[in-house]
Amino acid sequence: MIMKTLIVVHRYLGVVLGVIMTMWCLSGFVMMYQGYPATTPDERQSGLERLDLANASAQLTLAGDAPAMQARVEMLSGAPVLRVGGRDGPKAYNLESGETVGVLSEQQVRNVAETYAAGNKINGKITELDTLLIDQWSVQPARRSQPLWKAVFDDPGASWVYINGSNGEVVQDANGHERFWNWLGAIPHWLYPRILRENGQLWNDVVVYSSLIGCFLVITGMVIGFVRLRGRSGKWWPYRNRPMWMWHHLFGTFAGVLVLTWTFSGMMTMSPFGLLESEGAVSRADVQSPMQVSEVQAILEQVKANPPANLVTLRAAPLLGKPYLIARSADGADTRFGLNGAAPLTQEELQAGLSAKGGVLASGKLEVLNTEDDYYYGHKRAVDLPVYRVTLTDPDSTKAYFDYKTGELRQLADGTGQRYRWFEAGLHSMDFSFMRARPVWDIVTLLLLAAVTIACATGAWMSFTRVGQDFSRIRQRFARKSKEPSQL
Repeated sequence: MIMKTLIVVHRYLGVVLGVIMTMWCLSGFVMMYQGYPATTPDERQSGLERLDLANASAQLTLAGDAPAMQARVEMLSGAPVLRVGGRDGPKAYNLESGETVGVLSEQQVRNVAETYAAGNKINGKITELDTLLIDQWSVQPARRSQPLWKAVFDDPGASWVYINGSNGEVVQDANGHERFWNWLGAIPHWLYPRILRENGQLWNDVVVYSSLIGCFLVITGMVIGFVRLRGRSGKWWPYRNRPMWMWHHLFGTFAGVLVLTWTFSGMMTMSPFGLLESEGAVSRADVQSPMQVSEVQAILEQVKANPPANLVTLRAAPLLGKPYLIARSADGADTRFGLNGAAPLTQEELQAGLSAKGGVLASGKLEVLNTEDDYYYGHKRAVDLPVYRVTLTDPDSTKAYFDYKTGELRQLADGTGQRYRWFEAGLHSMDFSFMRARPVWDIVTLLLLAAVTIACATGAWMSFTRVGQDFSRIRQRFARKSKEPSQL
């Protein structure tokens, strides 16, 4: 009786979840090589004007003791501006007039889009420029970037560029290649259509609970598969005369562990019910410390006195309570500036700063990391090496990674970060050091993903077939009863 109940539950869950899980597998092939569109820091930098600080001396309407969260100094419509983040969204301040940058005109937005296109080799003209509330490719930045503009180019890549109309920042770009493959990749894999993703909590719940039910579906299937490895006749593999059943039984029984691993780890990347979260020994705020607007302006004067060649952008990089700006040139070179001018980072300075902070930061082990480790590494992206690694003495052995030249905190692998790394990058993306090299990772992942796809696709087909047969029998039964003569 228990086995029959399991079979029925497994069969009917497979009608809906089997299709979804097959879709997850097929879209996983695409996601191996095409991620969701995103504007990278390098693309942003390439799309900026050269920074001219000659007249950047105005007293800002923003108070000097105001926090300069995520501060950057860049050009906008021919004038240097200070861009800062905040609870009310990003804002920009003109460093020549001192005034807040108001809502950009259509011509200003057009200039931003064309400058970005030129820097990123988008060879085409703008054919459409208009505001929008949200679309599929601006789901994440739309709410904090209003008024949001979209510039459509007639370049061979069919590029779209999205601009925040309040501060002139490019917040997203997506070309035709990315848009096409994402309808076959990230969107079905993440259950990410705009209509669902607009409601963050609803989207989270749909992903978590569909994954949870998927795990139950896999577990019941594996139980049935192992129990029925031998049929009533005593023969192994009792479905030899039904190929589809045979393949599902074979792959479902032995690849089921992998199906369960991917389904469960995918659910855990959403950190459901707070399972991966914990309070860390230190936070980014403990290491970076906020800067004030007055400190940004003071360091800005030092940069003006000795500007690097082909300066493009300045970004705030406070370290252990001290303010710094990083000047980046067009060739990607970084120069660190403090209140007294250029301030290259030294290991002695970093060690002294950690000691001054006290607590677990002071007791941490500082070393130079010349090769990748389990938490700071590249796979589909490059990472800068060497870096400074500080291993703390807390129960999670938290690791903090600092840029070797600028002192910027590149990564903080606390308990939550470490758990997420193993569930998301490890179990879900098959990102382990012993198989990270290409094409080893590609070959192993493609083979495993193919096995999982066969298990899910055959299961979905069987569920539809059996449920269809069940409904046919029910209809036939009712049809016979309707033809029977009524008894008076």
